[in-house]
Amino acid sequence: MTQWPEGGSERHGVTSNEAEIPSEEIFPYLVYRVSGEQMECALWTLDEGHKALALFLTQESAKTYIEATDLNSDWKTFCPGRTDLLEILRQSTSAGIDLAVLDPDANQAKRIFDLREVVKTMQE
Repeated sequence: MTQWPEGGSERHGVTSNEAEIPSEEIFPYLVYRVSGEQMECALWTLDEGHKALALFLTQESAKTYIEATDLNSDWKTFCPGRTDLLEILRQSTSAGIDLAVLDPDANQAKRIFDLREVVKTMQE
């Protein structure tokens, strides 16, 4: 079973700047580490206490997140292919993580997504 640790312990808000968010399908970067045989992806906590999978438009923004949240050197970035991304999103929802945020930093994120809807759309 995949574990999903939090990439920081603070609670955060979400902003929406639609001009910076592409409307077409994106291939995001993730922040992850390997623990034993399990891959752990960074999570972000919303103001309401909900956990969300952290997704990034660029590798640079993912690396900035690692630094801003003081994650150790075990944490890396990668951009999974569509099939692997879909499986990661499915595993997230199976583990009770139903949300994702785009380009979070230490205080806010650009957008929030319902992972179940994303998975449904990707499967069509």
